[in-house]
Amino acid sequence: MTRKRLGRPVFDPLVERGVVRTVSRDALESIASETITVPGDDGEQSPPFVALVENGCVLSETGLALTPQREIVEESAAAPDQAQQAMMAMLSRQLFYGDAPLRGLLSGYRRRDFRGADSLDTAAPLIPRYPNYYHWIVETVPKLRYIRAFEDATGERVTLLIPPGAPPFVDETLELLEWPQSRIQTATKPAYNISRLVVPSFPERRTDDFAWLRGEILDRAPETTPESGDNVYVSRATAVERRVVNEAEVMDVLSQFGFSCYRLEERSLERNARLFADADVVVGPHGAGLTDIVFADDCTLVELFGDKVKQPYRLLAATLGVSYEPMYCRAASTDIVVDTTALEETIREIRCQ
Repeated sequence: MTRKRLGRPVFDPLVERGVVRTVSRDALESIASETITVPGDDGEQSPPFVALVENGCVLSETGLALTPQREIVEESAAAPDQAQQAMMAMLSRQLFYGDAPLRGLLSGYRRRDFRGADSLDTAAPLIPRYPNYYHWIVETVPKLRYIRAFEDATGERVTLLIPPGAPPFVDETLELLEWPQSRIQTATKPAYNISRLVVPSFPERRTDDFAWLRGEILDRAPETTPESGDNVYVSRATAVERRVVNEAEVMDVLSQFGFSCYRLEERSLERNARLFADADVVVGPHGAGLTDIVFADDCTLVELFGDKVKQPYRLLAATLGVSYEPMYCRAASTDIVVDTTALEETIREIRCQ
């Protein structure tokens, strides 16, 4: 709470006064020694790209990239319309949790290397801005498609810098995507000086990204047999919030429609990918488990909300072409009580479509 309350009031003036300097997307392309456009995009957005920055730096806690002049590369925080807000949150986290505190960043303007930093040759940060499955799959993994395009265009081989203590899905994803272990570096140092810093553009929910990821993962995911049907209920029973209080009653209703209950965190990424690929309907409370709709095909997502309503899965479903039905439930503190009669009506309506 202290970080959230003090972060923006402290950092906004530092940026406005030029004490903390940043590099926008347009400026990044102008200072890069080389820029590669990723081919084959859908054409509805500006195409993704990869910029090569000589003698850059990466802060390990956040994945923020810095130029040789210690300017913060906004592209390593978020897309342009959200870059300032995201960058401030990440800088705040860097100050409170990182081993390279803000004073090191500021004093770093006058010298090339940070104290305690390690060095890499050609590398790219693959550190999500939040250690969460959604931010990993949606905002981080697509960078691998861009980095591969950079490697194909330049003939260079890139080392990935990944966060220390990462959840198992990080290693599992890289293994499924067949990224060589010899070119993966766990960020055990507070910062890394990188001779040739590869900066992919920030992913912006592109259909091409998800089609690529879906194809890559499902090609390697074994066929599975659902426990009782083709529909999926995502449980948050082991979470600390947004649990469905009356989950047993919910499953009494859903089981009539071929639903099985899954705790996705107890299963492998490839098994979950295949599960969602075969699902007709997915029901679950708002949470990172719903991210696996990126693997779905001709599916409907029913998202259960308590007192807080957020939109990332509605937006993700729209990008994917997945039908989306929000269901607003009664809140029980930070948990959810589902109206099972309304849920049954919703599922019947979906089945009739």
